[in-house]
Amino acid sequence: MRVYMNFREVRGPYGGANAFQRTIRRALERRGHRVTTREDDRYDVALVNALTDDIDLAFVQRIAERAPVVHRKVGYRVSGSADLRARVDGVVVGDRIQVEFTPHLAHTVFQSAYSRDVFLGSGFAGPFTVVHNGVDEEIFTPWVRAGLPWRGRRRRELRPFWDGRSPLRVVISAWSTDPNKGFEDYAAIDRALDGRDDVELSLVGRVPNGLELRNIRLHAARPARPLADVLRANHALLQLARWETCSNALIEGLNCGLPAIYLDSGANGEVAGEYGVEYRGDFFAALDEVRERYDELVARVLENPYRSAVMVEQYEAVLRAAAEGRA
Repeated sequence: MRVYMNFREVRGPYGGANAFQRTIRRALERRGHRVTTREDDRYDVALVNALTDDIDLAFVQRIAERAPVVHRKVGYRVSGSADLRARVDGVVVGDRIQVEFTPHLAHTVFQSAYSRDVFLGSGFAGPFTVVHNGVDEEIFTPWVRAGLPWRGRRRRELRPFWDGRSPLRVVISAWSTDPNKGFEDYAAIDRALDGRDDVELSLVGRVPNGLELRNIRLHAARPARPLADVLRANHALLQLARWETCSNALIEGLNCGLPAIYLDSGANGEVAGEYGVEYRGDFFAALDEVRERYDELVARVLENPYRSAVMVEQYEAVLRAAAEGRA
């Protein structure tokens, strides 16, 4: 198939929308499909993402005149500008704009059952499929190369895991500095870490201006491969973001072999429920549960489905059905 995407790749560290589009584009190309980002090109079907690059109804109508459109919806309760996050008559503005695309779409993709339910409650009605996000498993993976490269003895083996005795290393991954990413909770946990030597907590990414952390070690935001290296150097992931549609930070950690301590908000519980423990306001109680269940949780997380190879098969089926008029 020839597939159009409204996508401009960002180099260096990037957020969830760019991570998804980069991953799905490369996965489709590996399966022999041709992906174009030129609106005036020839294509069989279009995969349009949320409101990326400020697309509007006129844009969707224009694309729909050229080919069937599959639209991936993103909840704007925690995304975009203040104007897009605003509520009018109980509906988030960014969500309402996407709902208005529906008459011109062949199909809609939701990233989670949570997102589906939000949009159904916002007035959406139309054919849809729920497809959880998947990350590039060649980058975000629990497998590492070991041995001596100059002797040709490199082998693939699982990353080291917690030995049950050393301090448990827990990492937070935060690209955005939005307050809904959990920074108030992280600051409270940071204060509670005074004098504790049984846990080491770090944060990779960015923090809001003025937030000072004295116990949580900070790592600068970094591109995908160095980020994966940082994740694999830890034993568990802490994810306290609110209202996430399907957190890329969460599934990146899972795919690096990290059981999650998650806040049951948005799709977090839907995504991580089988691969972690719920945070109920007591960080150290959650830590104890991770320690008690660590081997079980690692065994589960190594089998999680949030990989590009799984995701692309589902998107490919939706795109092909749309291109053939079966969506």
